[in-house]
Amino acid sequence: MKILLVGIASVLLLATMVTSAEAANVPTWVKNNAGWWADGQIDDKSFVTGIQWMIEEKIIKVPSTTRSSSTSDEIPDWVKNTAGWWATDAIKENDFVNAIQWLIKMGIMSVSSSAVGDDMSAPSQYQSSTPTQPKESKSTGDASLDEMLLQCQDKPNKREIRDCEKVIKEEYKVNQYKSDADAFVVGPVTFYYIPQQVEVTSSGQANLFLVMLVENTGGSDNTTMMCTSPAVCNYKLWDGSKTWNNSGNDFTSGNVVLKPEQTRFIQIFWGPAIGYGSYEDFEYDPNKSYTLQVSEPFGKKDIPLNLFT
Repeated sequence: MKILLVGIASVLLLATMVTSAEAANVPTWVKNNAGWWADGQIDDKSFVTGIQWMIEEKIIKVPSTTRSSSTSDEIPDWVKNTAGWWATDAIKENDFVNAIQWLIKMGIMSVSSSAVGDDMSAPSQYQSSTPTQPKESKSTGDASLDEMLLQCQDKPNKREIRDCEKVIKEEYKVNQYKSDADAFVVGPVTFYYIPQQVEVTSSGQANLFLVMLVENTGGSDNTTMMCTSPAVCNYKLWDGSKTWNNSGNDFTSGNVVLKPEQTRFIQIFWGPAIGYGSYEDFEYDPNKSYTLQVSEPFGKKDIPLNLFT
């Protein structure tokens, strides 16, 4: 209990030192990396190096951060506690980003001035635009979707209108994705996939943010998809001669549980081997054919990805 109170006090103290990170944007799969670090599966240096790289490459967006004249070489326990709490949804994303800002402020994590501005009063290039208040439904540019959204205008208040529109838009997005994608059945799960682009940074690092729609089409039972860490994951990238471990994913606590007929978009990231020992940076060769190797207890399949740059 004493340790917990100290950790909470430290987070509250941090909030007075660093500006609010309301505009922060952290991919959900980074939670797994934070959880692995908090559990000791990734060492401090590896975690800091990985987060630093993701900030520089605009994968993680943080507001402007003032550098302090004082510096530190050690990461306090409360920072690791914060990462662990965020990984389990015990605290908000802003608290995790505030901890990252503190690492930058104290010089433990070095990022370029172009990545995070030195003046907290000035907006960072990583800051998203200020969110606006919900507005009445406007044309989406898709006549069929607009027609479906009209039924929401009869709701008694703006909140119910917004909730109604959200359900319709999400269902429409899923149906559109299905209509444009190829379907691959692996046991009770159907994988829907549209060929995707590999991003190559100025340093030459290839990054693949693989997005797929998965659906439990197998009957009346729940189905669990597993990927607890890069080393223990039922999804790997294969180039015909070499297997690549992922650098991160958005599986909640290492798994995705699909109820009967439930759909969900999943994302798995291949890029630099962020602190994973002998794992290698992902390399893309346009002359090779890449597949996603699915190896679950419920089924196995190689899904062709048809990647491009």
